[in-house]
Amino acid sequence: MKPKLLIIAVLLTVGAAKAQNSSITIPDDLKALVQQANSNYPTLKQQQQQIQVGEVRIDIARTAMRPSVNLNGNYTYITPVPQFTLPINGQDVVAKLAPNNNINANVSIGQTIYDFGRTNAAIQQATDNVQILRRNFELTQQSLSYQVAAAYFGVGFLQRSIVVQDSVIRTAGANVRLLTNRLQNGDALQYDVLTESVRVKVAQNRRIEIQNQLERQLAILTYLTGNPQPETSRAIDQFQLGVQSAPVSLFDLNGQLQVAVAGNKTVLLAQDQVRAAQSDILVNNRAGQPSLTFSGSAGFKNGYPLQVEQLRANTAAGINFIAPIYAGKRYRLQNQVAQLNLNASRYAVDNASAQLRQSIALVNADIRSNQTRLNNLETQVLQSRKALDIANARLRNGVITNVELQSAETGVEEAELGRLNFQYQLLLNQLELKRLLGETLL
Repeated sequence: MKPKLLIIAVLLTVGAAKAQNSSITIPDDLKALVQQANSNYPTLKQQQQQIQVGEVRIDIARTAMRPSVNLNGNYTYITPVPQFTLPINGQDVVAKLAPNNNINANVSIGQTIYDFGRTNAAIQQATDNVQILRRNFELTQQSLSYQVAAAYFGVGFLQRSIVVQDSVIRTAGANVRLLTNRLQNGDALQYDVLTESVRVKVAQNRRIEIQNQLERQLAILTYLTGNPQPETSRAIDQFQLGVQSAPVSLFDLNGQLQVAVAGNKTVLLAQDQVRAAQSDILVNNRAGQPSLTFSGSAGFKNGYPLQVEQLRANTAAGINFIAPIYAGKRYRLQNQVAQLNLNASRYAVDNASAQLRQSIALVNADIRSNQTRLNNLETQVLQSRKALDIANARLRNGVITNVELQSAETGVEEAELGRLNFQYQLLLNQLELKRLLGETLL
């Protein structure tokens, strides 16, 4: 028999049979792709702009306690104006009580002296809103990083699957040539050659399907990172043929749930929303409070008796006190709405924590299931290799049917592809667990 018939057996023993580390190793090219995604993803840029807007709103809220200075000017022509006539030195003199040309120009200043905490409440509200924006940014950034990682490892899984599929195609092609020679010698049927040729075509079609999936994963990486040619050369190294995966530890829900709650981005966002709702209550409580302000002006105006047309310097200064008395229950109703929003936000935290526990429990179940099936599949892989070795030996001696050969080859192919698939699923389970715990990939 030609050496090409042993290609599958050689490929399936690639790599040392040592246990892999249960923790995920993040390759350098994956870290680079995550950094590219963080730099180029449009949604992150949009959220960064929204954070800057929120920070400006904090500065706007602070300006309420700063003075305001205005330059004011006013001109009004009035006719008729109140006037009377006085006889002076035998002549009638017209005396005006108001000028026809009224001029008033001044610089005014206003300053809030004390507003009973309204400005501080508004600043706190704006600050809490910025924190929510930042937390949303972190959540989007984390989700993006894990999408990139899932696509990256998907590329490696599909590349390794293509390696297995190529070996199947080469082995089936060698069998076609072998059966063709036997047909010429009268030791095989035309049906056997045709059947093995169909197997080659089926394997080629399956490779085309895997290649299509690979191109889709690369397209996803390009979209997420903005890189038209993402570097994935080390992705295939994460999936070694013939290497048994190390056990993956389950997360201790009873002993470490609070650790997960403290790191989960969704729970942290819900907690930030509670603080923002508390700030809304504070703002509404301060809305009906009095305010004490200073106002002053300095400038020129006319209209002073007895020379009403003459411009004169004038100044004014005063203290203003405003205390709302009745607003149609508006403040009380606004407080009621804010309190209801706070209660809803607190329930949202409870719900996020419960969902986190459920999600971790589901991931634990998937890890347990995939790990058990992967361990069970190791026996099938070993058996299929032995069956292929026996089939190859019998083929060389001419004491095997085409159906038996195909069965042996199919068994190896399905066992190895199945193990690759469970390894990939386990890796995705670990990624999901890291995401739920709030861990970063960089």
